[in-house]
Order: sequence, then C-alpha cells, then structure tokens
Amino acid sequence: MRVAFARVLVRVGDAYRRILALFLTAIGPRAAYSILAVLARWLYQLFDPLRLRSEAQCGAALADKHSAGEIARIAEQAFVHRAWNLTDLMLADRLIHRGTYNRYGGCVPEPYLGMLLDAQGQRHPLILVTGYYGAFDLLPLFLGYNGIRAGVVYRPHANPDFDAYRRAIRARSGCEMIPDTQAVRRLPQILENGGTVAILADHHAARRGIPVTFLGLETAASRSVGLLATHYEAVVVVAGIRRLGDAFRFEIVVPDLFDPSVWRQEDDPVLYITERYVRGLEQIVLDDPTQYLWTYARWGTDLARRLAGEAEPMHSPR
Repeated sequence: MRVAFARVLVRVGDAYRRILALFLTAIGPRAAYSILAVLARWLYQLFDPLRLRSEAQCGAALADKHSAGEIARIAEQAFVHRAWNLTDLMLADRLIHRGTYNRYGGCVPEPYLGMLLDAQGQRHPLILVTGYYGAFDLLPLFLGYNGIRAGVVYRPHANPDFDAYRRAIRARSGCEMIPDTQAVRRLPQILENGGTVAILADHHAARRGIPVTFLGLETAASRSVGLLATHYEAVVVVAGIRRLGDAFRFEIVVPDLFDPSVWRQEDDPVLYITERYVRGLEQIVLDDPTQYLWTYARWGTDLARRLAGEAEPMHSPR
C-alpha cells in the first residue's frame, strides 16, 4: 500500500512539474520571473530569520561599499535570484538545446573557450571553480554545449524526484553529474585521464581548511582544489554564470585562468592556488552582489548566527 501511494505521489509530482514548466514557458520568461519575484519577496519579508541572516552577512561583507539601504535591497534581490533558479531549470528544460544555447548567452567567452578546448584536446587536466552565484544550476548545461565535457560535483537535493529532474537537465549536454559523496573517488580518475572537473568551491571548510578572507571576512577554504591542481598539474579556471535582467539571458564570466607555471616556484602552491581562486570568486560577486546567495552561511554557521542573532543554524543550500 505504501509503495503504491509513493508511486502515485511521484507521478503527481512529475505531472505538476511538467504543467508548471509548460505554464512558465507559455507566459514567457519575463512574466515567469515577475511572478516568482513577487512570491520570493513576500516570503523573504515574512520569514525574519532568513531576511536577518541575508542582510547581516551582506552588510558585514559590503558595508564599506554600500549604504544600509542598498544592503537591504541587495540582500532581498539576492533571494529573488535564488527563487529564479527553479524558473531557470523549467525554462531551460524546454528552451535550451544545442541549437539555441548561444541565443540565451550560453557561450563561454573568448579567448577562454579556445584555451579550454585546446587544453581538453591535448588531454591536459582542467579544474573549473565556481560558487553559489547567479544561475549556477545551468553552468553544466552550457559547458557541455560549448564542447567542454566536465565531471561536475554537486550536492543532491533532499527531494529525490526533484533531484533527478534537475540532474537530467544539467547533464543533458554531456557533462557527468557527480554526487559529492563520490567526488573523492571520481575526480582523481577524471583528472588522471586528462579530463575536466567542475567544483563548487564556495563553502566554509571548518575542518582542516586553509584560513583565507572572502570579501573581507575570515573563513576557511577547502584544500581540495589546490591539492588536486598540484598533484595533476591542472589548469585552474574560475568562472560563474550571471543573469542579464529578467529575459532568460545569461553571461558566462571568467575572471581568472592560470596554469602550473605560476605556482611551481611558490613556497606553498596549495595556499597560492586557494587564495587566487578565492580572489576570482570575490570579483564575480562584487561585479553584481545581488546575484550572490547571502542566505548561505559562506563564512561558517557560527559567524552567520552571531551576525544575525540566530538561535539555531539554518540549512545549507541544495
């Protein structure tokens, strides 16, 4: 009985997603984004802990660059961008394919595309580093259509049905989606064979992380990128994907790309690589902070709770 009921729920969920995707496509991107923006702003203002955390972290990082009023606006719009991730997926499901991806701004800019394709053709290991910024769910989809076949590490969503839906869209262009629980085994295999991996390296590594600052606040960055890059002599690319307005248009940005020649003479190559890619991620955020995920405890849960005066930690994004 329970199994049958579960199957019914799955079918209902799938039907709901299909209907919603059809509806969003039918009304057009601008109307779809507008509806989701209204709902997101309502939820943001209703849920005080979420709003307080977002404004507190945004203010701590950007207070020297923006007024209090601007901080509040940036934090709220950032939550709207987070809500738009669902719209992105559902529109991408129907609109983005090999013949249309460039129409929506999905091209990796030159000279970086040529450099990445050349490295891939020569079977030179590549590590692409990105963060919780903009339409990050769509980056694997666009990478594959640009000819960059990457093993993309991701954190599975708590809802297995939605996770399967999201994973299928992101992997449609040929990238391999790797659950974070399998990354330790799979990433070395790909790099050993001269492949490309993409890592969301925008998190606080409380245990054995490298002390760095991000947007002026102390944090700890994972050693993984630096260790993998030095071991496999990989090229490191820092990239992100930014929305352009509300018309389902995007821009892939590449603030930095560097190869082993720049760190071979460093006393601590892992530290050098880590600090350099963190600076690249900072640049992406500062160029448009409204698209950063300020509700996420980027500098660790303890600091996020202290800044916002929270009693209990909130969950990390999926």
